[in-house]
Order: sequence, then structure tokens, then C-alpha cells
Amino acid sequence: MVGSRIAWCCVSMGMLLLMGASQFVSGLGVNWGTMSVNPMPPGYVVKMLQANGIKKVKLFDADHDVVKSMAGTDIEVMVAAPNDLLFKLATLKGAADAWVKQNVTRFNFKGGVNIRWVAVGNEPFLTAYEGQYLNTTLPALKNVVDALAKAGHANTVRAIIPFNADILDGAPLPSATRFKAEYLDQILPMLQIFNSTNSPFSVNLYPFISKYQNPSFPLDYAFFGGTTSPLIDGSNTYTNALDASVDALIAALGAAGYPNMPVVLGEIGWPTDGNEYATRELAGTYNQQLINHLQSNKGTPMRPNTFTEFYMFGWLDENIKSILPGAFERHWGMFFYDGVAKYELNLAGGTDAPAQTLKNAEYPPYMSAQYCVLNTYADRTNLSENVAFACSRADCTPLFPGSSCAGLSLEQNASYSFNAYFQFQNQDPAACNFQGLASITTVDPSAGNCRFIIGLVKSKPSTSRSDAGSAFRPKNYNNGIIVAISALFLSNLFCFS
Repeated sequence: MVGSRIAWCCVSMGMLLLMGASQFVSGLGVNWGTMSVNPMPPGYVVKMLQANGIKKVKLFDADHDVVKSMAGTDIEVMVAAPNDLLFKLATLKGAADAWVKQNVTRFNFKGGVNIRWVAVGNEPFLTAYEGQYLNTTLPALKNVVDALAKAGHANTVRAIIPFNADILDGAPLPSATRFKAEYLDQILPMLQIFNSTNSPFSVNLYPFISKYQNPSFPLDYAFFGGTTSPLIDGSNTYTNALDASVDALIAALGAAGYPNMPVVLGEIGWPTDGNEYATRELAGTYNQQLINHLQSNKGTPMRPNTFTEFYMFGWLDENIKSILPGAFERHWGMFFYDGVAKYELNLAGGTDAPAQTLKNAEYPPYMSAQYCVLNTYADRTNLSENVAFACSRADCTPLFPGSSCAGLSLEQNASYSFNAYFQFQNQDPAACNFQGLASITTVDPSAGNCRFIIGLVKSKPSTSRSDAGSAFRPKNYNNGIIVAISALFLSNLFCFS
């Protein structure tokens, strides 16, 4: 009994997912975010996706250049209407029709872009938003669904809403979990729409956050290695948090009248830098075990012998996302910013298909192979001020405690900061001075696991921006359910011997 109570508390690290039949590549997708200085040009990214056998891509907006780059491929694309458009789509007559025409119809023709999904907002009921989108998401969804039908896409393009875990009430057992009562008047009509349009329920999951919030939180539930304290829920036994989390959502859907509604995991992954638990080793292990588990057709106790459709978060690192939640926010990619894989990963894991190992981008469009570093004999009177200036305008998160560059010397630390700023400024020679403290070199100053970057050539500016949820993901840190259940777990940990 004690063991089962402790095990279920571990569920905080994973909330909600999907299970539905499929085979390799038809179930695994990736999130493609573009919140970066000089992000990799879309054409390079598409070639990477094709080389790695990726057939599903989820975007955070409907950026023209990004969407257009997938024309003529067989990649299934999910475009998105960001949260800041929800009010307009909900209230302005014709706004949804115009949005669908501009972002779906113009691309969705034979030989064009294979748009299959429209995400209406991103985690709009997130607690951190304090109800900002509570009354606009449902009418926006209705209007987008109607607009898709009027444009002739009803049978080919589905509208969904990626939700966060805090729409659930955090019950102590999966079978007892329900949607929060305060959301039911919005959730129930949404479920009716999803059911009538044959759309799944989409949720995002970030197990890393439980460990980040509570260092004592055990990793065995996250890494599918079994546990000495399984959760017993009636006749069901749970040995990992993922299965328990999936069944918690399934139970909530069943209680709402939709026990068979499919579920899609919109985001899941593990970061590689910016925190002591965000390492390439842990990320590679977690993502491989996750892929193996979800593609194995094992299912969950409530839905055995089923398969999960899921979108890994993310494809590439994004170096200008907000770090207010944590320094690791810029390091969720399976690849670095330049398309270099961070670890080995078999994307066909859990299937009988041949191994599909990660393949790097071919010939990334680097700027010149030069770096900005600290002058050895420079007067260092103003060194700290210049380092602070550089890091306030570039990405220095690898220097944070527990990160890949945290062990650098004072001189190396300054060089990393100067170089990050220099690359962000497109290697402008004037950006490598710092009151005479720095100079340009062609010698790579990288040390150990600390990689000094070379920026990518600046490409054509994007015609639209990513959803603010992509830049700042407060869901990871303000999730009421995660906080509550993590606290409960820790309480149990100290209360029971």
C-alpha cells in the first residue's frame, strides 16, 4: 500500500499521452521551433527530416517560409494559430475564414504541402495564463472548424488544441482522475467537436520538470527501468509514470463520456543543457527508452496492445527562447542549432523496422570559422561588465551551474561570452572588441564538452513569428498538478520508511 502511494506520486513527472495503432514513422513526429538567431534555413531542415525518415512535423505557427519548404514532400504538417490570435479568431467575423485561406488552402493542393492538422492555440488553459484565453479558445475552435469545412478541408484537415497537464484534477489514482471542474463548461463542448470531426485529444508532457522542481524525485519512473514501488490501482499495476499518466487522461475522457477518444502527445522530450539534470547522456537515454516504449505496441493497462502517436520536442535547439523558467529552455533539441546530433538515437526503436539512426545536416551554412576570445594580456578592469553585456544579448546558458561549460576557467568563461555575442552579431568585427579585451581568432577554443559555436549565415527573415508559448513555456513550471503531486510524493517519501 505504501509503495503504491509513493509510485503514483511519481506520476507528476508525466501527465497524459496517447495510444493508437500505427507503425514506425507514421506515429513518431517532431516539433520544429524557430526561436533562434539565424535559425537553420528551412530547406536544410527539410532535408534533415527526410534523411531521418520523419513523416510528421508540428509547428508553432504557420510561418510562410517554413510551411512552403515542405511542399512536394510526404511530410504531414501541423500548422498553428498562436494564442495571441485566439481573440481575433473567436470574435472577428471572417477572421477564421481568412486565416484558413492564408495558412491552409494556399498550400494544401496536389503537389503542395500536406497539411493535416491545425492547432488552435497552445496550452490555452495553462494556469500561468490566469484565464486569459479561457473564453476565447472554444469559439476560436468552432470558427476554425467551420472555416476548414467551408474551404473544403473537413475530411483532410483536423483542428485540435494542444493542452497542458493542469487541465486534470490531480487525483491520487489514474482511475479517479477527472478534468478540473472549472474547465468542464469549456472542455465538454470541445470534446463534442473533436468527436464529431474524428479528431484526437492532444496533450503535452514534460517529465524532466518534475526532476528539475524536486531533486529528490526518483528517475526510475521516467526512464522505464521499473520500480520497487509499483502503483496498484485496482486490478491495474503501473511500473512507469508514463502509463499511469496516459491512463489518468483516459479515465478523465471516459468520465466525460468519451472512453475511446484517441490521444496524441503533442510534445515530449528531455533537454541537454542548462541544468545538472539536463545532460546529453540523460536525454539520449530517456528519448531512446521513450521511443522504444511508445512504438512497441505495449499500450497501457487501460488500453493494452496499442501504439502512441507522439511528437518529440524538439528537433533543433532554439537559442532565443525565454530562460525565465530555466536555462535549459534553449536546449530541448535532439540536434544542436546547426543540425549536429547530440547523441545516438534509433528512431525505429521498439519496431521491427531497420534501425533509423540520427543523421546530421549536410553542409550547414556556417559563417567563417572564426571566434572572438579574451586577449591574454588585456587590462581586465572592466571584464565582468563586458561579460555581463555580452551575455545579456546572447546565449550564455551553457555557462550556468550544472551546464556543459560550467567548469571553464575565468578566461574561458569570458571568451565563451564574447564569442556568443560575436556570433549573434553575424561576426561583425566591431562586435569583438569589448573595450580592447577581445580579439578574433581562427583557433577553436572549445574545451571538453563545452562547444564554442560558429553562427549560421543569416537567411531571409521569417514572415511570421512562433507562438509565445514556444518562446516562453510557463507550462513547465507553473503546472498546478505537477507541483501538487510532486509535493505529495516528497511528503510520502519523508513520511514512510
